[in-house]
Amino acid sequence: MSKIKTVIWKMQPHTEMKHIILKKYLDAWLPIMANTNKKILYIDGFAGPGEYKNGEIGSPIIAINAIKNHKANITSEIRMFFFEADKDRCDFLDQKISKMSPLPSNIKIKIEHARFGEKLKDIFDSLDGQKQKIAPAFVFVDPFGFPLSFKLVKRIMENKGCEVLITFMYEEINRFLKKPELSKNFDKIFGTNQWRAVLSIKDPGKRKSMLHEVYKNQLEKNANIEFVRSFEMKNKSNKTDYFLFFGTNNIVGLKKMKEAMWKVDGYGNFQFSDATHNPLQPMLFEKEPRYHLLKKIILEKFRGKIVTIRDLEYFILTKTYFRETHYKTQILGVMEKANPPKIIRKCDKCAKSSKCKIIRTRYPEDCCQIKFL
Repeated sequence: MSKIKTVIWKMQPHTEMKHIILKKYLDAWLPIMANTNKKILYIDGFAGPGEYKNGEIGSPIIAINAIKNHKANITSEIRMFFFEADKDRCDFLDQKISKMSPLPSNIKIKIEHARFGEKLKDIFDSLDGQKQKIAPAFVFVDPFGFPLSFKLVKRIMENKGCEVLITFMYEEINRFLKKPELSKNFDKIFGTNQWRAVLSIKDPGKRKSMLHEVYKNQLEKNANIEFVRSFEMKNKSNKTDYFLFFGTNNIVGLKKMKEAMWKVDGYGNFQFSDATHNPLQPMLFEKEPRYHLLKKIILEKFRGKIVTIRDLEYFILTKTYFRETHYKTQILGVMEKANPPKIIRKCDKCAKSSKCKIIRTRYPEDCCQIKFL
């Protein structure tokens, strides 16, 4: 991506899709977090001007509207921090947000002309000095260039209740990877020098896969993020521009982010391409997941075994790209109705009660065990 020098610029289709994911997730995240915390934070580290050339709104306005227009009665204090390194864009955003007033009294907004990495380090250093932690936060890290240093990502996730959505600029990283003067910068981005193994790989697909896995493994193993998911964004040439990495330690957060990502890619590939996008056609809502693939994954894991519904759902949610809504009616129900049946219910409650038969394809997690034949 060439460096944009204007205050506002034309929105690309993949940016629109990224914003759909952000909006869908915030719509689900806000009431959940507000219901369990008196104060929550929304932090946009690379906020931009809040508007695009044709009047489309940017991520700061999307986030404010998500709170302002939410159907739930959100009464918790929500502090929103927007950091932007470009002074003109910061001023533009300030003016745009000022025109949105009056906002609900529980929304506190701070717009700051600052480099996010430097500002975040200062904030954490100050908190460490006071032996304090930040409130539960959703942190959106969406730079034009290289991602935030891994050390700072790790510091974010050391705070309970924090989640990150990171734009990992694969195209720029891959393009400059062989420049020796940037090696130390890449060590900071990845939090390791393991990325250097990619330098000898010529196959573009393998390079992409390796860099993706190095960063993903770092988020999981080094930053100790329990649940990590990524979404691939491709440009007009159908080449990977960047990955969106989402990290959370809350399984409900994982569930809601997968739901948001499936809204953009109804096949479950977790990718979007400007090259195949047709704005005149509806989104991919009407396309069905590849249930046959999920069935294959389930059978490879559980064939001949007995598993509880709770454990089966956890496996699908955390170890596959599929959602927790994709397996009961579409897979278990079909397998149970087959002649002969491909699964058998195995639990005491089923034997003693007609409960399961009454709600046959719902498979309650507190009741059912399934044996895959």
